[in-house]
Amino acid sequence: MPPKPRDRSSRRYRRRIGYEGEYQLIRSFIERGEPGYYAIRTPGSGTGKTTLKPDVVAVDGGELYAIEVKSTNRSEVHVPREQVERLLEFTKMFVVKCPSCGRAIRPKPVIAVRFLGRGWVLKEVDEQTGSIVIKTGG
Repeated sequence: MPPKPRDRSSRRYRRRIGYEGEYQLIRSFIERGEPGYYAIRTPGSGTGKTTLKPDVVAVDGGELYAIEVKSTNRSEVHVPREQVERLLEFTKMFVVKCPSCGRAIRPKPVIAVRFLGRGWVLKEVDEQTGSIVIKTGG
């Protein structure tokens, strides 16, 4: 990985912190080393207002997830309504058919927030519309 930018207020620094959060979350799935636990980063997610790609697509014990990742040094994160709606729309469009039973499998929408130095909070998103605020500790 390239070195961290020195200026913490720069856009480049914020992007780097976001990338590190995504990478750390992906590693947590992959390092299990078991079938049914894996994750991939979707490059270019969030690059446009019409892009429906989440940051990470993961399988956790056979469950499929679409994950939007946030990293912050603050005590809370605000996820804009438009971003929540794009995540929900992705989960409606990304359908996998079970080869055994033919059942449609859709990923569960999740917001994962890395509070720097304080750990992670994962929140499954329901069909609500509107912005979401996630605070340290849930």
